[in-house]
Order: sequence, then structure tokens, then C-alpha cells
Amino acid sequence: MRIHTTTHAAIESRRGTDIWRAYDYACRQSLLRMRRRALRYRCVAAVAAGLAAVFVTHPFIAAGQGLPHPLLAIHLRTDQAGGSTTAPTGLSVLAGELANIIPTPAVKINIIDGAKPSQTVTVSATTVAEALTAANIAVGSTDKVVPAASSALLPGESITIKRVRYENEVERSAIPFRIVFKMNHDLPAGQIQHDQTGHPGELTKTFALTYVNDKLVSRKLVSRKVTRTPQDEETIGGIRVRMARALPSRGAPYRRLRSFEMVATGYSPYEGSSTGTCATGMRAGYGVVAVDPRVIPLGSRLYIEGYGYAVAGDTGGAIKGHRVDLGQTTYREGSDVGRRRVRVWILDRY
Repeated sequence: MRIHTTTHAAIESRRGTDIWRAYDYACRQSLLRMRRRALRYRCVAAVAAGLAAVFVTHPFIAAGQGLPHPLLAIHLRTDQAGGSTTAPTGLSVLAGELANIIPTPAVKINIIDGAKPSQTVTVSATTVAEALTAANIAVGSTDKVVPAASSALLPGESITIKRVRYENEVERSAIPFRIVFKMNHDLPAGQIQHDQTGHPGELTKTFALTYVNDKLVSRKLVSRKVTRTPQDEETIGGIRVRMARALPSRGAPYRRLRSFEMVATGYSPYEGSSTGTCATGMRAGYGVVAVDPRVIPLGSRLYIEGYGYAVAGDTGGAIKGHRVDLGQTTYREGSDVGRRRVRVWILDRY
């Protein structure tokens, strides 16, 4: 019975050892397979990376070497904003070595230079900038190139150059002078005198112009300046100091809107109604005249030749059409006016 038990334990011990050896062998085989798989992956990745690096520097190499289609390089192209696509250091070294081995093939590209007709040229270049240099086409700092100059060159590429230039345009125009009428106490009332000759001024405008392919696309005003101030043409009319109405501002500019040739008579404050009050409520006297409201509106500022500054503030039964009754301070002054032809201007403040 004892011998049987010992034999059974020995059998169990040998069986456990065999299982452990089988397990260890399976683990070693699995680890070996993983290492082989990783090695294959690294080899494939290295080859793919090398081809990708070649396409970065020689995107059109498939045309001459039979490699995969160069459209794979489109994803690695530089964008038009000026960014760049870089490869890891190892790939750059590999790309440099391959570039020294594989020559740059010549490709045909289309170039549209500004307003010129499209031209087809054959160049050996890897970027758009190199292609333009090879084609002896200079690009200015303000010109725009599509695709961007740093982009990789593809076979059959169409390159468009927009010639952009900026200019300033100066425009000068005349500023018309005013024809003004001023009143002065130093001249006799009703006397008109030419005082100053008018001269036009000058206005200078500066515009910023933008041309694209010799066509004006933008015109923007950037500055506006009066380079010469206009000089008014002045005429002075004498006025009386003592008037029934308030005197006009000394030296204030007026403009003569229109004039009438009228028949003038005179009257004193106490003729007619003898109240000394006009139809508009004004106090009658020198500086207030009677007019026909259908010809000259009541309240208008007037300047009358031989009389001076006045306000249309009264009416009269005999004052019809182109007639004016000049208010005077006394009856004698009213009688001295008599009946005469005068020129009457309607004034307006500037």
C-alpha cells in the first residue's frame, strides 16, 4: 500500500513539470512571433516613410520612375497661407539621399502671368517658386501667386500670377468764391462800392488706387485738404446810423438773392393812419418801407440804392406792383424823395 502511494506522487510531480515546460515553450514562441511582426512593421513603415519623403521633395517623380501616383503628395502640399510641411529628421535625411540619387524630371506646366495669354513651359523644379525662376518670370512683393510659391510642383500644374500695384492719385478742384454784400457806416446811406475781388480756392483730394492685372479694382479717398482758401468778392453798401429798425450787424456778410427795378416815393411816420405804426406792427420811420407783398414778402431784408438798409414792414393802398414807399423820419424828408427809379435788392444772411 505504501509503495503504491509513493509511485502515484512521483507521477503527479512529473506531470506538473511537463505542463510547466509546455507553457514556457508556448510563451517563448508567442514572444518570438510578436518580435517578428514588429520587425516587419518597422520595415514597411520605413519604406513608406521614405517614399513619402521623396514625394515631399519630388512630388512628380512617378512620371519618370513609375512610383505610385503623385496625387498622394497633395496631402503634403504647402497651403496658400504660407505654411510648410516638414518631415522627421530621419525622413529628411532619407529624402536628401534619394534626391541626390534620383534626378528631377522635367514637367510641363501652364503659367498665366497677369493679363498675358496663358503659356505652357517645361521646367525642372520641385516648387512653384523654382518653376517661376526657371521660366525667367519675376514676381514682385505685392504680386499674388496661386498656388503659393512654397507649394510643391505637380505635373500639369496651372500657376496664376496676379500683378498687383498700388498708386496714389491727387485730384485738385476749385472752390467757388462767394459774392457777399456787407454794410458799412463809413459810406453814405444807399451808396454801393466794390471792395474786394473774389478768387476761387483749391481743394486737394488724395485717392489710393489698387490695380490688379492693370485694371482698377479699388479707388479709396484717403485725404481731403483745402490747399488754398477762397477769397470772397465783396461789395459794400453805406447805411444810416439812426434807423427805426435795429441796425444790421457791422461787417456781417449777406447775399443778394435778386433785385428789382422799382419806382420809389417817400412818406413820414404820421401820414395816412397817423399812428406811426406799420401794417406789421413795426414802428414807422427810416429803415421801414412799404411794398406790395405779392412782389416782396413782408419781413424781407432789403438794400435800396440811394436809401440803404431797410425792412419790408408796411403796405399801402397806392403801393402796387414794382413800387416802394421809403419811410423817412420827417415829413420834409419824405417830400424830398419825390418820385424816382431805384434798384432794390432782397438780402439773405450767409
